[in-house]
Amino acid sequence: MTPSEDKRLNLESLKSKRPECEKSYTVISIPMGHSNSYLIVSAGMGVLVDTGCPGKIKNIQTALEQNNLVFQNIVLIILTHTHYDHTGCLAEIKKRSGAKVLVHASEKRFLEKGITPFPRGTMWFSKMISDIGNSLMVSKSKYQPVNPDVVVGNEYDLGKYIPGAKIISTPGHTAGSISLVIGNDAAFVGDTLFNVIPGGVFPPFADDIRKLLESWQTLIAASCSTYFPGHGRPIPLQKLKISYEKKTKRSKEDL
Repeated sequence: MTPSEDKRLNLESLKSKRPECEKSYTVISIPMGHSNSYLIVSAGMGVLVDTGCPGKIKNIQTALEQNNLVFQNIVLIILTHTHYDHTGCLAEIKKRSGAKVLVHASEKRFLEKGITPFPRGTMWFSKMISDIGNSLMVSKSKYQPVNPDVVVGNEYDLGKYIPGAKIISTPGHTAGSISLVIGNDAAFVGDTLFNVIPGGVFPPFADDIRKLLESWQTLIAASCSTYFPGHGRPIPLQKLKISYEKKTKRSKEDL
């Protein structure tokens, strides 16, 4: 873990506890290279959303230790999708925790093979990256294969782990992208939202832009206070609404 990652982990863990103190769960944000993992703890049970880039297992261990937890507290691992920067530490975390792994049916075959193609680019630079990645950097798409324990479709109730929690289908970035929604409070959305590029939260990669925007509608309808993306800082509902309005207006103008 780099000093900047360690500082970010300490600050975000503390920030997450303050607003969550009256709720039934706590959110611990964990920087995992250039992507995020999130540990949601309720009644001593940990649900981990995504497992970051390869070689970042120490970041998970540090987050657990700082919150008086161990790997065995992690009982479920949710993969919002199966790109390498979200599955990089999956096999090792599963081995050390014994947690079940949950994935969408459309991502299952990729997870079992340990390779997921780069998605299509939505911007000029990401189109170049996608083309290069799928032709010259195929090895970058690979990760250690894992057989999932829970395979879901459009919706799946997770109330036994976190009160009011459920999985919903949010395709677009990939066909099998999913989000974890907790009531109207929080949503963990993987790369359906991307809070790194100034001016909005539109991801630089998406296999189907039309479905992605439909998934944005679904997330807006959930009316969550905060959306936790796979890359970048948490996103308030209002920022998502503004980004959606800008993107759909621009799309209409291009017609």
